[in-house]
Amino acid sequence: MINSFIQPPTVPLLKQVAQFNERRQQVLTANIAKIDTPDYKTRDLPIEAFQKAMRKAVQQLRSPSQHTSQSTSSLLPVEFPSTLMTRELVVDDLFTDELFHSQQLPSHSLGLQDNGKRNIEHEVMEMTRTLMMQSYAMQMMTSQYNLLESVISGQA
Repeated sequence: MINSFIQPPTVPLLKQVAQFNERRQQVLTANIAKIDTPDYKTRDLPIEAFQKAMRKAVQQLRSPSQHTSQSTSSLLPVEFPSTLMTRELVVDDLFTDELFHSQQLPSHSLGLQDNGKRNIEHEVMEMTRTLMMQSYAMQMMTSQYNLLESVISGQA
């Protein structure tokens, strides 16, 4: 329950983005390490499925179930901590284990003599993109916690 007070609502989403990108970095690194392996087929995480889960999670955070207190019925809706906890759990449930398991991909390049479909330029580009996304998620989490820390200490 205390997490609902100290954790900004976007932190669970940023956590999922960071975890997904960390796992994707591992998969892409393995692709590059095995680039010369005959008949190796590149792998990746299901990006579209992750994006779909992220869109659903954002929708859930944007449209929370809100309750109004009887004593403050003329004021803005008050969201109770139990509702915050429920939303956080539901958001985490959207990101199933299948989103973090790699799968074989269709080719991004012309076939090689061994019928493998590999392209190191594509893998490096995807690694760079993944690293940038992970860095962004970590910076956003850090800034949210810094803001929270300054509010708690009375500096904001």
